Amino acid sequence: MTVAAQTWPSPASTSDPKSTNHHSAERLSTMFKAELYKIRSHRTPTVLAGVLAIAVLIPSAVLVWYSPANTTAYTSIYSTIFAILTVLLGIVFGGWILGTEYRQDTVKRMLTAESRRGRALASKAAVGAGAMITVMAATALVGYGAARLVGSLNDVSVAFEGRTLLGYGVAALLSAVIAFGLSALTRSDSFAMIGTIALVLVLDPLLRIVPWIGKYSYGNAVGVVTEQIQGAASGFGEPATTSLTVAIITLATWLTASVATGAIAFARRDV
Repeated sequence: MTVAAQTWPSPASTSDPKSTNHHSAERLSTMFKAELYKIRSHRTPTVLAGVLAIAVLIPSAVLVWYSPANTTAYTSIYSTIFAILTVLLGIVFGGWILGTEYRQDTVKRMLTAESRRGRALASKAAVGAGAMITVMAATALVGYGAARLVGSLNDVSVAFEGRTLLGYGVAALLSAVIAFGLSALTRSDSFAMIGTIALVLVLDPLLRIVPWIGKYSYGNAVGVVTEQIQGAASGFGEPATTSLTVAIITLATWLTASVATGAIAFARRDV
């Protein structure tokens, strides 16, 4: 797949201590701009956003022909599609943000622009999270707009399920964070995606089989947090058996295991 070349600017250098903060802020700004340029110019983020946008429009296109009178029919299908695809595509995007640098062998060039690896990693995470949140919010509004339009054609009022979509978006963002951490640890976008999917779809269900371990699983913790956001059963995990405090601590542990180990490996290993 042909992609635009990543352009990393030359690092700023100075011998004047008074200008250190200025050049530090300048390098950080340059890193953000470079990340935004990468996301705009590479095909992968555009394809992922396009797939999500088209997917949330499909239910409304189908409902034009069926014209149901039940208002939930206009929102339940597209919100379910949104829930599933945001997690899967978020995992792909989370692994891609850093993993693509290893795939294209541009990590050294990236660290030439910003030698402090922690800051380089943080800038990637911040820009990636911002881009993902923007796309999810936009596609959620697109899906709702289409559902509302089709509903109005059939004289059905369609409510905006903002809290439901927000809960699914948070779950997707958390999965992307796991994939991002694994990409730093494995130095590969492919291994990061496979590892995160294995955690969510294979390891997590196995952990839930054991009652006293299941409530500390990643999926159960996400389910409890999602339920609190949505104000209703989320369909993830076993919220009835786990308190919100335990879920947050459990979730923080899982995220730390991925992100912290990935960051340490990224900071200490040769590139």
